[in-house]
Order: sequence, then C-alpha cells, then structure tokens
Amino acid sequence: MSTYGRRLRLVLLAMVFAMSGLTLRPALAASAKPDLSVRISALSPTQIKPKSTVTMSGTVTNNNTFAWKNVQAYLVIAHVPYTSRSQLDDAISSSTAYTGERVVEPNSFDTMGDLAPGKSFTFRVNVPYDQLKLNGADGVYPVGVQILGTDPSGHRSTDAIARATTFLPMLSKAPKIKVAASIGWPFLMPIYRGTDRTYADGRKLLAAVSPRGQLRNLLDIAGTMTSGHDTVIIDPALLVGVDDLAHRRSLGKKLTLSDGQVAAAKSFLADLLSLARNGSCWIVGYDRPDVLALQQNRDVSGPLNAAVNAATSSAIDTYGLSGRRVSWPTSKGVTPALLQYVRGPGDQPVIVDSGDLKGWTRRDGSLIQYQTAGGPIPLLIDDAIDENVPGRDSVVSLRQRIVSDSALAVLLRSIDPGTKADAIALVPPNWDPGPDWAAGRIDNAFDTPWVDGASFDELLTRPIEAFKGSLPSTASASAITRTQLLAAGDIRSQTALLDAIQSPADAVSGRFDQDTASGVSVRWRKNRETGLAIARAAASSAGKELKKITIEGPESVTLSSSNGKFPLTILNDTSSAIKVGVRLDSSNPALTIPDVPATTVDAGERLTLNVNVDVRDQRSTSVAAQLITPEGKSFGNPVVFQVRSSAVGAVLWVALGAAGILVVIALLRRFTRRRKG
Repeated sequence: MSTYGRRLRLVLLAMVFAMSGLTLRPALAASAKPDLSVRISALSPTQIKPKSTVTMSGTVTNNNTFAWKNVQAYLVIAHVPYTSRSQLDDAISSSTAYTGERVVEPNSFDTMGDLAPGKSFTFRVNVPYDQLKLNGADGVYPVGVQILGTDPSGHRSTDAIARATTFLPMLSKAPKIKVAASIGWPFLMPIYRGTDRTYADGRKLLAAVSPRGQLRNLLDIAGTMTSGHDTVIIDPALLVGVDDLAHRRSLGKKLTLSDGQVAAAKSFLADLLSLARNGSCWIVGYDRPDVLALQQNRDVSGPLNAAVNAATSSAIDTYGLSGRRVSWPTSKGVTPALLQYVRGPGDQPVIVDSGDLKGWTRRDGSLIQYQTAGGPIPLLIDDAIDENVPGRDSVVSLRQRIVSDSALAVLLRSIDPGTKADAIALVPPNWDPGPDWAAGRIDNAFDTPWVDGASFDELLTRPIEAFKGSLPSTASASAITRTQLLAAGDIRSQTALLDAIQSPADAVSGRFDQDTASGVSVRWRKNRETGLAIARAAASSAGKELKKITIEGPESVTLSSSNGKFPLTILNDTSSAIKVGVRLDSSNPALTIPDVPATTVDAGERLTLNVNVDVRDQRSTSVAAQLITPEGKSFGNPVVFQVRSSAVGAVLWVALGAAGILVVIALLRRFTRRRKG
C-alpha cells in the first residue's frame, strides 16, 4: 500500500470512530505506564490465628509525572498456605500470582482519592478472619496489598498498578524445640575520600548518621533488640569517617558543619560503639576489600592484605572495639580457591550468597561448614525468603521473614527431625527502615512461641552441618582490575618505608594504611576510573612525604691524616619524629666505610652528625651518603662528595718540612758570614 493509501485509511478510521461516538484512547503502556512504589509499614497480627482481624497499613508513592485518580488499596491473601521453602521459592520465581485473591467486601478496602505526581498516600485496610477465606492449615500464607487506580485517559484496569507482599505464618501449636533466629545489621562506609583525601560526599555521610538518616534509623532499630538476638557487622572505615565528621576533619572547603551536626555525628559514633561493645560484633576488613581481586592476583596481594589488616586493627584498637573478623565477598564471586585464600584460624566466617552454593538447602541451616585444603571454614548463607517479592523492604517484611522462615523450619522438622533449618536474616547494607520503623514492631518476631533468638556468635558454638554440595570453579563476578591493585600497592610500598622509620602508632603511617586498604575496596567495581585516580594520588602523596626527609653533605672533604671526621646533616620536614641511619659507599672497592647507626630526628628538626672515616693509604675517593631505615633499607636521593686521602697530606707535610730545613740552613749560613766579617 502506498503512503497516500495508508493516510487515507487512517482518515477513514477516524471518521468511523467519530460518527460512532468513540474516541481514540491512548494505549496504557505508551501513555500511562504505572510507576508507583508501595511499602507495608505495619501489620497485625504477626502470626495469624482464627477469629483474628488482619490489619495492614503503609504508604503508596506516585513516581509518575501524572496523577492517578480514585486510588484504592485492597488486601490480598492466599487461601491455601505453603508448607515448605521450596514450594514458596518456586511460586515466587514463576509468577506474581502467588499472593492470592483480592478481598473486595465492603469496608475491607481503602479509598484514598486522587494521587498527584511525587506525592504519597497512607493506606489502611482491616479484614476480619471470616472474609479471608483461609483453609486454616498450618503453613505460611502470602499476604499483601494491591493498588488500583484510573489513568489520565480514564482507563481503569482490574490489574494492580502497584503491590507489596509479605507473609503470615500459622501454626496450630508451638513446638517443643524452638527454631534459632537472628538478625545481622551491617554498618558499612557509604562514601570515600577523593584524590585530595577529603570526603567526596561528606553531606551524604552526615545525612545518613543524622536523625531520620538511613544509618541512624538502622542503628535505632538495632538498639531496640533484646541482647543476644542479633549481631552488628561493622566496617572500621565507617568509624573513622564518622569520627572525622565529629572533629571536622577531611571535609574540604565546601562542607562546614554546625555544632548540631557535629553533635549528631558524635552521638551516632558513641551509640554504635556502645551497641557493638555490649553485644555480638563481626568486623569486616577496612572499607570491605575485594577479596576476589586479591585472590586472583596473589603475586601482589601480600602487602595489600598487610595494609588492610593494619588499617583494620588500628581502627578497632583506637575505638576500643573487639569482635570476630569476617570476610564478605560479593555474590557470584565465591569459589573453592577464594575460600582457601580467605580462611583464617578456622573461626572466621565468610558471608556467602545462597546462589553461589550448589546443593545447599534450607535443611542444612544458614550456618554450614565448608572443608578447604587448609581446614574447615564456617559459611553464613544469605538467603532471603522475600528477596524477589513486590514492594519496598520494610521492618514488617523483615519481621515476617523471620517468623515465616522459622514456621517453615518447624514444619520441616516434623518430617525431618535432623534438619538444621533456622531463620537468620542479613539486612542489606543500604536498607533504610525509615523514620517510622517503630510501627513495624521488630521485637514481635522474637516473641513468637516457636522462635529462639540468638546471636551469630552463639550460633557458631552450636553443631554446624558439613556442606556436601559444591561451589563454582570460577567466579563470574568482575573484580577490580590488576591495575587498581598495583596502584594501591604503590601506596603500600611507600608506606612500608614510612612505617619503618616512624612510630607504628603514627597518624601519618596509619593514614596511608587506610589509603591502601581503600584502594582495594569492592566499591571500585562500579567506579573504576575514580578508584584508580584516587589510588595513584595517594601513592604520590606517600612519595611526597618521603621526599621531606633528606640528607646533606659537604662538597668535598680534605683529611689532615689517614683518618678524620666530616659532617652530614639529616633534615626531617615531616610532622613526625623519624629514626634513620646513613649508609656510606665508596667508589674505591678497596675502601669500606661502616654505616652510621640509626638515630632519632624530631619533627621539623635538622640533625648534624660527625662521621669518622679512615681512608688508609688511598689518595682520594668518591663517597655516597644514603639514608637507610633501622633495618638497613635505603631510600631517598644520596648525597655524593669527594674525600681527599691522608697520602696527599703526608707528601705536602714532607715538602713543607724540607723547605723549612733549607730556609733554616740558609739563614744560619748568612748569619755566620756576617758575624765573621
């Protein structure tokens, strides 16, 4: 058909629609694609019982650029429960229809009205038990909320434009043996230092630790937990970063903190340390190193691991913190070789995503033991029951995850008494429970009759199932580059010299350990160019620090005999005291000059040394004076000068002596002649 024919056909169709009174409605997918987010902020009861009323509340936010009209919220629930984790996982992965059916009885849904762009509504639905139409069997019932609305064209679909899902367990009686349950709260450093060593986004960190901020909210909810029911996982880099905020350090010229903001940072740090000291605490390497990259580049990883350990130990010592060290590789990055590489004394766990383990099931429990060539290593499996369900994570979804996982474990134990199934929840590092976290009543999870709260450390003391499955032989995750590791290694090589000549507790040395550790952080996988630039800048800064330590000597030295002294001056323009020696090398291989023992030079001071030298029968030689560490490693630029030997001085004295004798003889002769005359 020609272009003219197609246009004519469209005109005729339009005329037909116009005469029939119909309008050409834009397609929903093209003009009004739903973009709303839903969060369940409160749900009661925690476990469903006959004759109980289910009450759910939360928020729905319109992320579209247009309004949705006549927005309504409906409770949805499955009539038949799931009785195993595998059934539930299969349902979640296959479709979104597993939630159940919508309850549409009068007064069971919430009509909120028109929702403007960027705005949020609060919903609340109440449904009596009889309207739920449950079969009453033991198990886990998916429950949630569906949002309906009318788009700008007036179209109202029966399909939900947004939804959120969680779970409600039902057990007719409590078991004799409760199921172990615990929560892990990660506190990781969200920002980094730039090339000038000031924080690239100090405002982000400040907002996170201030009231209503993400980390502050996380800390507040963790602080309400009964002691022994949870574990905090701390990145020492976060402690250093918040302490810098509290003392207005490394902020740059664009960020000025008020007294109130400083107080907020101090309060957060004090509360986090108090929580960690009084409970179970696990500690990741400084700034969460990319252990996959280190394992894949073992030939250069030794000094880098040393820097990570030094920075980590220094930080936890500074803040009086103690805890179990733990490795946390990313998903799709765990292999047998990596576990062999990170294995410590045998009691240092590795956090592993369940997708990295082939043959693992909930029956094995969230803590398993993997056998490496060097011995066993405990693995903590991160396996969220609600990972792929619709809706935003909330305190309610976390609470219901624990009670539902534990309920399924009870059902599994009834047919498999040997199961180690538990209910361990590892909170995502960037999860924000929100300022209304208290409405979620996280503590209700541990009041459930079949739940036994325990910390991660306590769980490690219990019998752990040996893992009989397998791991991928190669990692599919893309680690940071070898170039990045080499750049971080340059920092460490310069730092090693500073460590050797400065006090081990010196702030400058510790700073470069932190820079090296941050140079191998897993964060650079998503920001490779920035990571490389920062590492190279830190290496250059360490080199500049070393260049502030120099040695000066005379242009030339003439000795009056075969041995004598000459001056050498050591200049220390750094802000720390140093301890250095001097190595003296002669251009004449027959001449050996002993090194000058290491001596202390205070910060900003000049120290002049008088060096003894014995050149024996050598006429002259070129001497190079080089600074060395107390262990004898040289650094910096040497100073070179000429030393004239005592042999030249002896000839000169003989000549002068002979000339003197001749002068005396001549004078005596002359005097004698005059006297005779």
